[in-house]
Amino acid sequence: MQVIVKKGPGPFWIEPLEFAQIIADNYGAEDWVFLYSGLHDVVENSRSYVALFPQKKIVGNDFAAAKKIIEGSDKKWLGYFSYELGSQFEAMVKTKKSAIDLPEIYLVNFAVVFEFDHDAKKLTVSFEDEKKLEKALRWTPSDKGMTDAKPSLFVTPSYDGVQKIKSNFTDKTYLSAIRSIQKMIARGDFYQTNLTRKFFGKFSKKQTPQTAFQLFADLTKISPANYSAFLQLDKNFIISSSPELFLKIENGKILSRPIKGTAPRGSSAKEDKKNKENLKNSPKERAENLMIVDLVRNDLARICKAGSVEVKKLFEITSYKTIHHMSSEIHGELNEKLSNLDAVRACFPAGSMTGAPKIKAMEVAAKKEKINRGIYSGCIGIFEGKKSANLSVVIRTLVVKEHEFEFQAGGAITFDSSPEAELEEVFSKSKALVKILRK
Repeated sequence: MQVIVKKGPGPFWIEPLEFAQIIADNYGAEDWVFLYSGLHDVVENSRSYVALFPQKKIVGNDFAAAKKIIEGSDKKWLGYFSYELGSQFEAMVKTKKSAIDLPEIYLVNFAVVFEFDHDAKKLTVSFEDEKKLEKALRWTPSDKGMTDAKPSLFVTPSYDGVQKIKSNFTDKTYLSAIRSIQKMIARGDFYQTNLTRKFFGKFSKKQTPQTAFQLFADLTKISPANYSAFLQLDKNFIISSSPELFLKIENGKILSRPIKGTAPRGSSAKEDKKNKENLKNSPKERAENLMIVDLVRNDLARICKAGSVEVKKLFEITSYKTIHHMSSEIHGELNEKLSNLDAVRACFPAGSMTGAPKIKAMEVAAKKEKINRGIYSGCIGIFEGKKSANLSVVIRTLVVKEHEFEFQAGGAITFDSSPEAELEEVFSKSKALVKILRK
């Protein structure tokens, strides 16, 4: 059943971040998912979702089985695909498991899903168990009117600090890997690859649902993004603040918005403007972006109607709290005989996280990184039956399991890359995550 709780400003609208905080404070250890449009004030047609009380799960590494279940259903499925799932679509170099080894697929159909339409201030709930819906609503201050709520945001029990953060690369070996890649590019082996560093460490105490959500709340405050997400799955916590859209599919229309091109925010207005202009006009960054645009166009052409694939925005600069990004938009019309899962298969992993040509770039990156990326470089989001999907690229993401955590960052390496600048880019992209860990 689906009902509109309230349309328009009034006593039963609540900001989803406030609502999710209440859930985190009361829900316990069972699976739940929060997909949050953290820049809803500047992004049109934005939606956020809170999904509670798991009914059915698709967990493992069998994409064909997951595809069959989702295509045979009209339900909402929320969760993720990890980067290594791509080995089922293309030949990938095997790498060793991460310390936090999550399933390649984790999707859940929940009994209660709240959908927040930010533009219309409309809250809709889909539910199959009225008692569970009532349970969720009892946690909210509905007797006073939600707009009168005193949210506990940013005042939940604080988490403890971390021990020394380690990595699969030292600064020296990362620079060496970049120079080695540039020699391969000079030989004509490929054009660019996305080389990343994994960082990992331990908390002094085991993390709880409340402290994990506190990390997420802090991250959304420090680094708000279009596709933030908090996933509590099998007592693991995935805390994401991604600015990048992998695929959005609705009514046969498909959209991808790859990001390729980065510059740090400046310490003054003058420096910030200069950094933004340098990014906008950089031949290197524009060339990187264009390579990935061509890659995504080719991926989409495999599953879209002939002649429908079109680049509608190119080299667009978007500024976030800690970073400037360059992105482009590629649109298409999905072939009527194909599903959203067919689109994922054709485009996965996201081209911005691989390089070009895709297979060779992935092979080179894997040999240098030597460790599974896991959920990083995969996708997080929501499927609804076989025709609708909204999926982010997993970047700016912290994975937490009990005492352990990991995150990852990297950038596109080309012949013209400055190794030192690429190293600095890793630190810029990690800035917000490191800040919440060391708070």
